[in-house]
Amino acid sequence: MDTAGRADRRTDGSGGADADEGADANTGGSAPAGAEPVRLVRLDLRTPEAALLRRAVLRHRLPPGQRGHVRPPVTTLPAADADPARTPFAVTVSGLPVADAAAARAACAGFGVLDRAVHARDLVPDPARAVLLRAFYLTTAWQGRGVGRAVCSAPLLDRLAADVAPHATELVLCVNEANHVAAHVYRAAGFAPTGHRFLDAQGEAQLVMTRPLAAGA
Repeated sequence: MDTAGRADRRTDGSGGADADEGADANTGGSAPAGAEPVRLVRLDLRTPEAALLRRAVLRHRLPPGQRGHVRPPVTTLPAADADPARTPFAVTVSGLPVADAAAARAACAGFGVLDRAVHARDLVPDPARAVLLRAFYLTTAWQGRGVGRAVCSAPLLDRLAADVAPHATELVLCVNEANHVAAHVYRAAGFAPTGHRFLDAQGEAQLVMTRPLAAGA
């Protein structure tokens, strides 16, 4: 039973936190991951920085270990652009907005999508109060450096969620059951398994994990 499909055709995976771990979503503030200031930059906004980062994420190639767990941005970014319920974002490791293509490529550590149209009760009991993290990954160079945990922990992702889905009180994601490293990172960021599992479109088991969104983040 592909309940991810019923949620929104597919979760697109959230497997790229591999090895560790965010962000102001252009709404203010950044967070250090180790020594690196991490920001989340919305890619649905018409800003010079967003334009540069959109080009940067489209150059990303997922490492072999992630290709079975998450779709690449060449697929998921256009899908987000076509769906008003989805907000794509870039993960950057720069305390200041990037100003040119080289800086964007150097600073862009990953990508993700927040989807406020969670329809399936198989994922969470109250879909109307949830927002789904999907298509999330980090590039190989930024894994194991605390970036993934910083993105997925409060308050960074919570700020972005409050901006795009102010009704939401819960963050939900689905992770491949075999992706133990990513699941460990999500647990460290405050996510807990709900006990629900489902088979994705490829027939692979997915775990559903959730955490409450921080109020006033």
